[in-house]
Amino acid sequence: MADGRTRVYITVDVECAEERILGDTKSPAMGYDLRIWGRFVNQREPLGIELIMRELEAYGQRGTFFVEAIGSYSFGMDGLTSVCQALHSRGHDVQLHVHPVQRRADWHTRGEPRVSDDIADYPVEEQTRLLLEGRDLLVRAGVPASELLGYRAGNFGASNDTWRAMKRAGLVLSSNYNPCYFSKNCKMQYPGARLGLFETPEPGVYELPVTNFIEPTKRFRHLQITAVTLDEIKHCLLRYRALGVKEVTLVTHSFEFYFLDSAEARRGFPNRLNVERLRGLCRFLDENSKDFEVDTVGALARRLSDATSSTHGSTHGARGVDEGAPPSLQFPHSNAIHHARRVVEQAYKRVAQRFTFG
Repeated sequence: MADGRTRVYITVDVECAEERILGDTKSPAMGYDLRIWGRFVNQREPLGIELIMRELEAYGQRGTFFVEAIGSYSFGMDGLTSVCQALHSRGHDVQLHVHPVQRRADWHTRGEPRVSDDIADYPVEEQTRLLLEGRDLLVRAGVPASELLGYRAGNFGASNDTWRAMKRAGLVLSSNYNPCYFSKNCKMQYPGARLGLFETPEPGVYELPVTNFIEPTKRFRHLQITAVTLDEIKHCLLRYRALGVKEVTLVTHSFEFYFLDSAEARRGFPNRLNVERLRGLCRFLDENSKDFEVDTVGALARRLSDATSSTHGSTHGARGVDEGAPPSLQFPHSNAIHHARRVVEQAYKRVAQRFTFG
């Protein structure tokens, strides 16, 4: 952008939940009302995507909501449609999210094996099919096909083959490269990676990496709004701007702003600390709008697609992929004070949850 502001992408993974087995404990599948809307019998207002939209809109901001599509086979197409239309009608950005396991969310009850939930575990042909299938479901749910250009894998569980599959599926912008998950689900490795937007080996496909910093423990930590402090978020935003990084990408989920008391009784309570972090982020970005601009993944993808088309496949001149972009090794570091405060805040949330349900 001509004014040189850092673009900030507030991304929300929007998804239901499949059955989960932890030892001898089974968590039930949870659909749109509980996991996405956060509708509870003991709350007057929903605590999921409605709350998130409201907080963003209070400061004139719009988020990118990566909406899981495959779960509609388990939880119903009507539910997916109502979510997509609510988001889109209020001007928010809807892009594709896929959790393959949610095709059979009640897999354990059915007596079936649990399939892999990481798209990286599938051959590129199957990845392509999953992307096309998910995209078609979102179109059926009312999202204009021309706007569906971005993709985030469930669990950030993508691989370099995912870029190839995206190319085949007509998708332009991935947001999966996440060093915090390199030892978990993310299998992307690329020597040309950058801190901000970068070109992938697939012509016409770009990567908007999830923003990370390095903790005092030397481990990567991604900018997940509900898992780091507001001070850490502000510190990272300012450090990335000082480094000349042009894009910063934060993540959260539709279910992270409430405590679930009981899925069966449909009872839940606001997670007030997480709500305050989101509100504080929106306020900070608004107060520092001379330095930061809240953008959407869809808008960036359309610009990249247009730039590629106008230059007949050349990506020179597309913002964020210039030769002067900072290399990926210059991750900002958090400090011990920020880290200690996070430990205290996360402990506070656990205590608040225990006393709320006690």
